[in-house]
Amino acid sequence: MSSDFANSCERAKKLIEVQLINNITKACLLVERKGKQYCPIDEGTLRAAMCHDVNVIFGEVIGRVGNTMEYAPYVHQGTGIYAKDGNGRKTPWKYKVESGKYKGWHITKGQRPQPFLEKAKIDSIGKIEKILKEGLT
Repeated sequence: MSSDFANSCERAKKLIEVQLINNITKACLLVERKGKQYCPIDEGTLRAAMCHDVNVIFGEVIGRVGNTMEYAPYVHQGTGIYAKDGNGRKTPWKYKVESGKYKGWHITKGQRPQPFLEKAKIDSIGKIEKILKEGLT
């Protein structure tokens, strides 16, 4: 194999990788934007903590969309008797809020799931497929 051919193949491989990274970044931004639209809002902290990252790991381009707030999984998946897949506590419980607008004792059975990221992904799947093909066909 000539060195020109090998260099050409290497350049093509790099161009494809760059295009994939760009496409996956666009797709992640789309889902992140939709996730922010569907995200429940109280003070806006959960929505502001929406993020994405794109990495190349062992030759695979991987894009992730998520949320950095500690309580995000509880909002997304639900808690208590309402938790997705029955993974929550089965009995009501009592908790105390020390200050703020919810100050005082509360009894709860849990919180219903609000799968804002899942909904964003499902609603965007057609656009994601188009974005991922850009510049590669």
